[in-house]
Amino acid sequence: MSNQIENTENSQNTSSSRFLRNVQRLALNNVTNTTLQKNNANNPSLTNFKSTLTSAKKEGSRIPQFARDAVPRSTAASEDKSILTDNSISQLSKSNLSDDKENQDPSSKNFSTLSSINEGRTELSVNRNVQESSSAEKIIQHNPLRNIGTNTDVVNKPVEIEKLHRARSQLEVSNNETENDSGKKRPISTIVEQDLPKKFKVCDENGKEEYEWEDLDAEDVNDPFMVSEYVNDIFEYLHQLEVITLPKKEDLYQHRNIHQNRDILVNWLVKIHNKFGLLPETLYLAINIMDRFLCKELVQLDKLQLVGTSCLFIASKYEEVYSPSIKHFASETDGACTEEEIKEGEKFILKTLKFNLNYPNPMNFLRRISKADDYDIQSRTLAKFLLEISLVDFRFIGILPSLCAAAAMFMSRKMLGKGKWDGNLIHYSGGYTKEELAPVCHMIMDYLVSSIVHDEFHRKYQSRRFMKASIISVQWALKVRKNGYDIMTLHE
Repeated sequence: MSNQIENTENSQNTSSSRFLRNVQRLALNNVTNTTLQKNNANNPSLTNFKSTLTSAKKEGSRIPQFARDAVPRSTAASEDKSILTDNSISQLSKSNLSDDKENQDPSSKNFSTLSSINEGRTELSVNRNVQESSSAEKIIQHNPLRNIGTNTDVVNKPVEIEKLHRARSQLEVSNNETENDSGKKRPISTIVEQDLPKKFKVCDENGKEEYEWEDLDAEDVNDPFMVSEYVNDIFEYLHQLEVITLPKKEDLYQHRNIHQNRDILVNWLVKIHNKFGLLPETLYLAINIMDRFLCKELVQLDKLQLVGTSCLFIASKYEEVYSPSIKHFASETDGACTEEEIKEGEKFILKTLKFNLNYPNPMNFLRRISKADDYDIQSRTLAKFLLEISLVDFRFIGILPSLCAAAAMFMSRKMLGKGKWDGNLIHYSGGYTKEELAPVCHMIMDYLVSSIVHDEFHRKYQSRRFMKASIISVQWALKVRKNGYDIMTLHE
């Protein structure tokens, strides 16, 4: 009995001592809370943060962030001291409370008071941990849009959250661009205003203005291949040279049936030229050499093909970068000309012409006129076909190449429905007016509407390579003649 009494007394003493310790801890906790409340009353930002924290808990939304910088140093120091004391108290209370829960009766009043004390301490520690984490985030990165994004009124709306993220990203990009551009100099504009070409007037003997033209060569000052400094002197020399190298039609009539024989020979040369894929300048030079030679020497009919083959061989050496070998030319004659005969014919022709091959090619004049036509590929391709008519047709012998080139460009522009023959076209064609071009244009129209004599020539320009220029030109000429239009005033 005595032992039982002693045990009950010991148990009562231990329970009373534990109860006293708990009461002391509760009193200490109340003192700490009162100090915090006083400090909070002095700091309005902290009170606002707590109000938003309570509202966020009620609504169940995201807990807002609080900047630690808003708390004064004295308040922060007091908070640090209270956190240390609370941590030590919580460590001491955990073991005691666990023992109390094991030994105390759940129905007792002491157990309820202890549980309420424990819950209050856990809530206080959670709130302080949230404050520390939010203040740390604010110290690490300060974003002016973060306060907007953490507002409890819009945080539950996913659409507005996406808008806020986009605004933040745009702000960061703009800030980076301003930082990068701040160290750079403003680039100098590379746009240069182009000066208008100079205009010149041409007057007749009485001082009356005939036409006005622009200096288009000034655009090519920086292009060394266009030699704009010497272009006027070059074409002045070519105009003088075309008169010297022009064959005479009267001298060709010393050959019997030269008109028909020449048509057959030229048609065959066009075929060989197209088969070898030679330059247009090669064909013009070959036929000019042949006509000039026939004007000076009387050639038998059976040697006429040898003359044409030798002239094409000479022209290919003069114009081409890679000239076909003499074997290819001999093989195209089907045994009519051997290699030795072509070599002997080459020597004899060059001696007769005194090695004068300075022929002003009509393609040079056509390219010059194309400058005034803005280098239009369609009109230039049609003009090539019309210009080559003056090469193959016997009636055009004795006409200046520059005049034929100007007439070809004039006709091609009429086919495409372009404007009148203006001052730029007159100047860059060599000064040819419509009145001077009229006879040659009518000769070209006569060739187009007549029966086909040079079938290889027409077949060459029926391909896509030349935009089917022969088909278009013949159809246009037949339509103009049928309706009785005047080609010199058409489309004006």
